[in-house]
Amino acid sequence: MRHLYWDLGETGAGTCFEVDWRGSTARVCLMDGNEYQAYIDEEAYEFYGGFFDYSPITLRVPYDDYWYLAVDSYDRVKNVTVDQLFD
Repeated sequence: MRHLYWDLGETGAGTCFEVDWRGSTARVCLMDGNEYQAYIDEEAYEFYGGFFDYSPITLRVPYDDYWYLAVDSYDRVKNVTVDQLFD
């Protein structure tokens, strides 16, 4: 499965990430390690995020864990940036 991804590492609950892209609609998926492995293996998985036709978006980590962020747009998205937001 082709996608762009970021290894966010151990991340605490409440941490926010801003995702910005240029191109078409994108599916942005925030997943813990187990869900990301299921995504890679093309098995059933759950994620935080969704399909977006605008950017930037902000995603909040729901609980402490090891996190990944994937952007899947069927090769139509260009120039994706992911930034951690600080208060």
